[in-house]
Amino acid sequence: MKHHHLRALVAIADHGSINAAARALCLTQPAITKAMRELEAEAGVPLLARNSWGVTLTSDGQALLARARLIVCEIERAEAELAQRRGINESRLRIGVSPLPGISLLPPAFSRFRQGMPDVSVDFLEFDPPRLQEHLRNGQVDFGLTAMQVLAADPFLQYSELSVYPTSFVVRTGSPLAGATSLADLQEAEWLHQDASDSYPAYLAGLFARHGLPPPRRITRSTSNVLFSTLMLETDAVVPLSLPSVRSPYIASLLTPLTLPENPPDIHVALVLREGAILTRTADYFIHCIRESTGLGIVAEST
Repeated sequence: MKHHHLRALVAIADHGSINAAARALCLTQPAITKAMRELEAEAGVPLLARNSWGVTLTSDGQALLARARLIVCEIERAEAELAQRRGINESRLRIGVSPLPGISLLPPAFSRFRQGMPDVSVDFLEFDPPRLQEHLRNGQVDFGLTAMQVLAADPFLQYSELSVYPTSFVVRTGSPLAGATSLADLQEAEWLHQDASDSYPAYLAGLFARHGLPPPRRITRSTSNVLFSTLMLETDAVVPLSLPSVRSPYIASLLTPLTLPENPPDIHVALVLREGAILTRTADYFIHCIRESTGLGIVAEST
């Protein structure tokens, strides 16, 4: 299998047709068709299913795609790093983030990074934890920053804890619920969360059951960070939030922590790398800036 074969497969998967893949790679349609025929002949199985609206990958094509993405991304990183060593500043860094690290850790780290590497192109890509894990495994991002209640155990990924944030249930300042001191006071409240999985309603059901109460009826999920923030500040919803992570004192002043029998679990913010990943000089420097911003770099140097 050659590099241009795998690039063609990835482009077809990303763009949905041979013509669109050819445009993305600045090649002709016959060149992409030839590359795929050669790849299918070498693989010994069909990789594409052709239909009236384009092409899709077969199950064998999907199986190959994950490894093809990783190979293509690693070659692109190697080419960029060699170009940097020749004095050509064409480096690009892709960082996968979940919302909390994006608010709390990245801004100061990015400022440090820009001082040392002003010419690097940086993409911050926001994902929920499952999609971030997928993008790390196939090499589409250089590294990730995620926030989780419990750090995942994954044989293909490495998690390094950067910080722990205590979490409280909060409401907007001035809400009629601001004086609530028991879960019974909040039985009819709106419970707003961002968890893309189905674990939060189950957590609330367990929390209320421990205090002899039925689960709340009004549970709303918003995976849009902008909508979540707007609803949090303009409705009387109860929200799990880590106030120490809110960088804006003004925003923090608009929220009131509730004094309840239990707080939500602490949030662990972690750096995530693919197992065995070889970091580029650019990625390694950005991680250094993150550790310095959290104080971990200073601790490591002093020990």
